[in-house]
Amino acid sequence: MTFTNLPLRYIEEHPRYLDLFLTHGLSPELGLDALALDTFSPEWHKKTARIFHDAGLTCAVHLPFFDLRPGSLDHMIRKASRERLLQAVDTARIYDPVHFIAHLDYNSVIYSHFEEAWLENSLRTWEMVLDQTADTPLYLENVFELSPDHHVRVLRGLSDKAGACLDVGHWHCFAKGRKRQNLAEWLAALAPFRLHLHLHDNDGESDAHLGLGQGTIPWDQLWCGLAGRKASATFEPHTEAAFLATQDYLRAHAPML
Repeated sequence: MTFTNLPLRYIEEHPRYLDLFLTHGLSPELGLDALALDTFSPEWHKKTARIFHDAGLTCAVHLPFFDLRPGSLDHMIRKASRERLLQAVDTARIYDPVHFIAHLDYNSVIYSHFEEAWLENSLRTWEMVLDQTADTPLYLENVFELSPDHHVRVLRGLSDKAGACLDVGHWHCFAKGRKRQNLAEWLAALAPFRLHLHLHDNDGESDAHLGLGQGTIPWDQLWCGLAGRKASATFEPHTEAAFLATQDYLRAHAPML
């Protein structure tokens, strides 16, 4: 199944995006950030959820990530991060999501000398989140991770109760994937786990969230690497032009997702 990203705040700030989703019949992966949690009432969320469900669209939810540190060594930062994530899960239930996405948030610049403490704290945070998500899958996404190693350690530590969200754009730029050409290694490392994909393009230098085919990501390598494997996906264009480019790419290439 495929989704397209839609920050919930865009529905208020840029109403045309809601019309775009309804017109094209796009199932949204809804970005639930701090603004959407602190500004929009439960009634607003219920009304918005009804709009999608009445249109026959399936929702997923991307949990907050700005300024959150799920594995922080500072207990006060860790406590605030956990409270925000659990608050978001509670609100997200209104949308009856088929999955949750959250950022793993391992950064070697910060945690390289404290990996074991980070791992212990992270595992406890995600266990708390999983206790609240019930049977709804949770996928942990790569951002600044330079290898899949920390995903593997966390997912194994969670006894495979969570899955991996491989953000191919983040791999290409932040993990230096364009230079290292190691997409096959990431796919192999994450093969034991349930997989969701975040798909957007870039030039390997910045996280531009271009449409597929507008950058230099080796998409053919991804499709080949996924052959015979079941994975859901979310397209993450950040502009209407990038959205249209992705639609054109999909019509021309029709990858099996």
